[in-house]
Parts: sequence; C-alpha cells; structure tokens
Amino acid sequence: MKDIYIILLSVLIGAVGQVAFKYGAARIPDTGSLTDKVIAAWPIIAGLAIYAVSTLLWIYALRTVELSYAYPLISLGYVLVFIASYFLFHEAIGPLRLGGLVLILSGIFLVARS
Repeated sequence: MKDIYIILLSVLIGAVGQVAFKYGAARIPDTGSLTDKVIAAWPIIAGLAIYAVSTLLWIYALRTVELSYAYPLISLGYVLVFIASYFLFHEAIGPLRLGGLVLILSGIFLVARS
C-alpha cells in the first residue's frame, strides 16, 4: 500500500518538473549568448533535477508493484499538469480538453480499483 503513495509522489514531482520546463522555456531569450540562455533557463535545469527525483521514486516503487498497474497511474500527471496549466499559465480549457480529462480520470479510477 505504501508503494501507491510512492507512485503518486513520483507522479506529483514529475508534474512539477513539467511545469518548471514550461516556465523555463517561456523565459529563454531569443537573442544573447548560450550562457545567457542557460542562466535564463534555470527553471529547466531545476525541472531536470526534479524529474530525476521523480524517476528514482518511480524505480523504487516498481520493485514491488506490477508495471501494468503502476504505469497507467502516470496518467494522473496529465491531470495535474492540465490543472497547473490553467491556474499558472492561464491556458484555455475547452470542452474537448475537459472531456479528455474526464476520460483520463475514468481510466485512472478503473485501474486503481483493479
């Protein structure tokens, strides 16, 4: 049972990494030296470090959890990034995207119940 919490923590941390990638990518200047671009893109570097932690947790959880059970739970990351995109980046959410989100949540629910 604790492995499910490790999987969920891994997914949450991975979603934070994705948000850091987006935040950093939006701030890379079009001009300037490579050094200037790397410095401006510190959130991308932080996102890579965050992603590394997520990966280590994922590997730890896979020691005892069936991959066919664990892997679909990664879809929860899509949901978290979807929500973060709306609130942090003010991205539009249309009815088709919302419908897709409902389908993803339905799939996660079914897998979690199995």
